[in-house]
Amino acid sequence: MDRISGHTFFRRFLQRDSTVIDLGANIGTFSRLMSEKYECVCYAVEPNPDCFARLGGMARVKPFNLAIADRAGTMSFFVAADSEASSFVRTSENNREIQVPAVRLDVFTQQQGIAKIDLLKVDIEGAEVPLLDSLPDAFLRNIGQIAIEFHDFCGLVEKKDVARLEQRLESLGFRSINFSKESHGHHDHLFVNRARCPLGYVEYATTKYVTKYLLGVGRIIDRWRRGGSKAAVV
Repeated sequence: MDRISGHTFFRRFLQRDSTVIDLGANIGTFSRLMSEKYECVCYAVEPNPDCFARLGGMARVKPFNLAIADRAGTMSFFVAADSEASSFVRTSENNREIQVPAVRLDVFTQQQGIAKIDLLKVDIEGAEVPLLDSLPDAFLRNIGQIAIEFHDFCGLVEKKDVARLEQRLESLGFRSINFSKESHGHHDHLFVNRARCPLGYVEYATTKYVTKYLLGVGRIIDRWRRGGSKAAVV
């Protein structure tokens, strides 16, 4: 297992020729570390122009200043002083509205000539539900792993929608693993496509019920060693 920028995934299903799509790339930390560690191509998509300005100059990282959404066109994006609070949903923290170009994910992959997605990372501040709802079953079946941050922990997404999407993806052959604490919703959730990433039930159950907690303990110990005063969020 590996965990980068708060997203956990199976490292053994990634190779140098793998394709990673990073939705909500921010300043590119996830894409940069993925490209350096696995030497794979990363498509880093970030609608915030301030963050996008810092995405250039990374080897094997292709930056795009746009939004991947449930529809094409132009969308309102609300910018906050803290870039991680910027969102397509207006909150008390983001008050500067800008217009950004938007494209559907299935259309984006066609435009870029992407035949398959080995890892899809999604951290788009509450827009993840309409995005996944918009994707056809056949498209989803061609994704190896989906590492997603559902924003149910902060109220931008309803828990019933997370449960509904989880049920849909499981019906399409995905294993579902929530690496988050129960009190923190689904901020680190992984879906693994059994058709593309062979994952037997024993390994799945071990990862879901044992490895998850071992990883959490390891992060707490690392934080303690660094002198942190707070326990790491698992």
